[in-house]
Amino acid sequence: VLLERAGLAKRLAPWLAHGAALWLSGGWYGRPWRDWLPVLAAARALPAAAELLAAEEQPDASAPLWTPAAATVIDRLPGDTLAAKLSAPLPGAAVTAALAALAHLPSPPVAPKVRGAVAPPPFFRGVSLAMRNSVEDGYHAPGLGERLARLSRLGADAVSLMPFAFQPAADQPRLRYLNRGPASETDVGVVHAARAAHARGLRVLYKPHVWVGGGSWPGEIAMKNEADWALWWASYRRFVLHHAFVAAWAESDVFSLGCELSKTVGRLAEWRDLIAAVRLFFPDALTYSANWGEDLDRVRFWDRLDLVGVDAYYPLSASPAASPRDLDRGAAAVVKKLAAAARREGRPVLLTEVGFAARKAAWTAPSEEGGDYSEEDQEASYAALFHALGRPSWLAGTFVWKAFSGGEDRPDRHQRPGGRARQADFRFLGRRAESAIAAYYGGAAMPAARP
Repeated sequence: VLLERAGLAKRLAPWLAHGAALWLSGGWYGRPWRDWLPVLAAARALPAAAELLAAEEQPDASAPLWTPAAATVIDRLPGDTLAAKLSAPLPGAAVTAALAALAHLPSPPVAPKVRGAVAPPPFFRGVSLAMRNSVEDGYHAPGLGERLARLSRLGADAVSLMPFAFQPAADQPRLRYLNRGPASETDVGVVHAARAAHARGLRVLYKPHVWVGGGSWPGEIAMKNEADWALWWASYRRFVLHHAFVAAWAESDVFSLGCELSKTVGRLAEWRDLIAAVRLFFPDALTYSANWGEDLDRVRFWDRLDLVGVDAYYPLSASPAASPRDLDRGAAAVVKKLAAAARREGRPVLLTEVGFAARKAAWTAPSEEGGDYSEEDQEASYAALFHALGRPSWLAGTFVWKAFSGGEDRPDRHQRPGGRARQADFRFLGRRAESAIAAYYGGAAMPAARP
């Protein structure tokens, strides 16, 4: 506001205007902004000169990571006041020189990460808390507290928060952050949700996702050539470091570096580099949310993480007519596979997602929703899996998929004969499955809704 009133903002590219404002104000996420510079340099999270000089803010730009660098550019200009510093046009060479100087800052002292250095957290009785994309019901909305209290009564003691980036297609290397509008997962909204959860005794798994356009999904992300891979990693790396920074500020308990990026996990050097950079920002437990199909056994960087994470949509039986005994046998086989992974990797397994839709024979393809509605089969699937899981020492917890940050608790209670068909989706609040989850988590379920 001061820059605008003084007529100074119009002389600057948007990011340099942000830097000028920070130069005046001094503090950045709880620390003097200059204190962040060695960390940003060590993480290689600094913007390029062309990015700071751009006439418009980029869709994958990071205010937490870039603004201190922009403030440095302003700081290096001659003059004691901002008006003096901006009295002459800002040459691009000054931006380049300032960033070059930052790149050679001494690295901050970081304790070496050794195997098992972060103690395993207590068992997570978690719920995946997806944001309802609206101003009224989002992570930032006042009604969030009511939803968190509802989950606490269920017996949950943790929620996962999931900010998104958008990738136009599986082979397109540029990401766009979905944190720009009030109906999306803004940084402020996610921090608000994390702090609201902590205020109610709930822990937080901070779990960034990539939404892929063109009817694709993250497991298909793969580039056409090495040049595109370099662009994709630069964009994805910035996205993850941005959220590691925000997750630390929100005092999250666990951070996931990726979700079901199956065709990227073979690029070991890039993943290890990313993990090392994230540790410069995030001090607590790290995981990766593997796809249940292939990732769990193919990932070769579990040794750099604290928890083996898996989105665990394992079928319990291939038969739509499976009996309770069949489901029990299938669930026991799933648990055996997870226990073997924990032994092999020498660290606990966290089910970063686990769920069944309210659909007929949900146990045959747990990752799918739609089809014929069945609360009974959703409940039976949860009951079988949770009975087999128990609480072994190798299991760090589960995050049930899913509840929303706001909106209707009982998705089907207004159903009337001849009305809109009930949705065979993953919601469980107000359905019979809520009782199975409450029994496992030790809470109280609301009576199931009836049509």
